[in-house]
Amino acid sequence: MIDMSTWKEITVDVLRDLHLDPKNVRLDLKSDAPEVDIVQDLFRNEKAFSLVESICKVGLLTHELPIAVIRDGKIVVVEGNRRIAALKAIQNPFWTPEHHARITKITQDINRDALRKITVKLAPNQDEADQLIAAIHTGSQRVGWSPARQAAFFQAQIDGGKSPQYLIDQYPTVEVKKFIIRSRILNLFREANYEDPELKDYVSARKFPVSVLARLYGYDKFLELVRISIDEREAKVTLESTQEEFDAIAEKIVRDIREKKINTRTLNSAKLKTFEDYMTSLRVLVNDFTDLTKTTSKRTASSGSPARKEANSSRPAQSSGQLARPSNRTGNGTEATESTPSAPQQQTPSVEDGKAKARSALFLDLRELEISPKFPRSIHKIATEISDINIRKFPNATFDLLRTFLEKVIKAYAAEVVNEDIRKHSGSHKGYIQLSQCLTWLEHYVQTNQQTAYIQVINKIRGENIFGSYIATLDHMNAMNHNHLVFATGEEVRNCWDGMESLIKMMLKP
Repeated sequence: MIDMSTWKEITVDVLRDLHLDPKNVRLDLKSDAPEVDIVQDLFRNEKAFSLVESICKVGLLTHELPIAVIRDGKIVVVEGNRRIAALKAIQNPFWTPEHHARITKITQDINRDALRKITVKLAPNQDEADQLIAAIHTGSQRVGWSPARQAAFFQAQIDGGKSPQYLIDQYPTVEVKKFIIRSRILNLFREANYEDPELKDYVSARKFPVSVLARLYGYDKFLELVRISIDEREAKVTLESTQEEFDAIAEKIVRDIREKKINTRTLNSAKLKTFEDYMTSLRVLVNDFTDLTKTTSKRTASSGSPARKEANSSRPAQSSGQLARPSNRTGNGTEATESTPSAPQQQTPSVEDGKAKARSALFLDLRELEISPKFPRSIHKIATEISDINIRKFPNATFDLLRTFLEKVIKAYAAEVVNEDIRKHSGSHKGYIQLSQCLTWLEHYVQTNQQTAYIQVINKIRGENIFGSYIATLDHMNAMNHNHLVFATGEEVRNCWDGMESLIKMMLKP
């Protein structure tokens, strides 16, 4: 029980004596952030300006005193940071440049000196202050923090060295376990590897609707499907799937939340059709990974390669360090592919669509690429490597290899298939042949042979079509290869491949 009757009340100077709390869970700042950054964050994200307006109109309400503690010899506000930030800005509007003009205007007729010194209540120590803060913001005495902020409060204390059991004992009126589990689930999604960097920012933002996630992980069906284990007794959360499988699931869920395809209403009950439909879409994604893993396991076993294991790990071992998927090697037999069953199992279009989406999230689909036996072994090997690279994890390596692949295919096509010398059309008979010269020759060749449909494709790659995508242009490929400030994303890798795929197929076909 909290006994505040013994807590001292002291009068302090707002500017000289009081310090804002850099560990305040309202903040998305580093724990050593300077005070001016804290003030600006509270004004920008926590509506501290509305308190300035209120104080100027009705005065400073003192029915609830700010709570402070002595920390490292300083008086630090642990409850009431928004009020203190507002008071500091009233005394000196330059604390928040974005609101300087407005604060100066609305405070010109008030007595600033009357607001310079205030009374605060001094908690005996941080633990007792935390108990009060938890009772205020995670209990029902007032409108609480957002679910994410509530969870962050307890996670911050765990990060500070306190055990879950200690917090459970310290806050007997609060559902501590629920908040710890919520924080740990949220951290799983925040630490996932997203192909779309905007999703990473979205799930990490303070206003991310974690309540939608709570709807999902509240169902055993969901936990079993995505292989997340929750120990309610000890408030532990364990991810038992591979990281790559979870990354793809997280990408879908977070994108669907952002695009409002799912919300607390559509997931309100396991009996709802909207919930079952969404579980089906997740099941398609998970089953696809399972099928791909089995396929690779069979291929690994047939080659005699030993299975890779990870000792002392709570996660299962991943084959070859990445998500398994079938080989796409074709052509002159550089590697035998698995035979197609004579009576393939029929699947619904939704399942096939789901599998295609799952593959495209991680790998380029080169299964339709047929390579003529006239092409050298190097072309087969590069095609295989491209199809086996996880573009989510290695987008820059893939993008660079696509540029190499395009150049080598054109050179091999000229030398091995049509028996022409590219240098005749490059303006020079000496030196190395570069990609730009290869494209010049190829344009001349398709025009001469009346394959005019490919001229526009070549011109788009050369960057001569201003309405085309810059991603798949020669200039962008060169920048990716040489400019130290330029980097690729998985989505750009797919766009680059889409821009050259038809041209590659035309040259490689048997």
